[in-house]
Amino acid sequence: MIVARLSLSDKLTIAELETGREHLLLEPASQRLLMSLRRRLQSITQNIYIVRHISEQAEDLFDVLVDGKLVVHIELPRDARSEEVVFKIFGVDEYLNTRTHLTKIGRRRLKLALELAEQHARRTDKT
Repeated sequence: MIVARLSLSDKLTIAELETGREHLLLEPASQRLLMSLRRRLQSITQNIYIVRHISEQAEDLFDVLVDGKLVVHIELPRDARSEEVVFKIFGVDEYLNTRTHLTKIGRRRLKLALELAEQHARRTDKT
């Protein structure tokens, strides 16, 4: 991805994706989501991006890109004592085909997250 050729909107989206990733990995407030992902996927990957988040009255809904290969839809109740309500795993193509409600912006956000995940994987492979 050549950053100089990106639109301002894409640059802002990339910054949001990177900030969300850092928040998910480092902030105590995100540990419940991170632990649910790791427990259910049996993975400790750091190559994860929140591509969609909706706050509802009783729960938070997340779609998280994992390793650039899977999208996990998870619904976490606001009550921390409760387990996740929904945990669905999709391949990227399956996610795009079943999530017909995704807006053009949502699809662009996923595309940028896929590019970031690919870059992250390349950097990790070199070390």
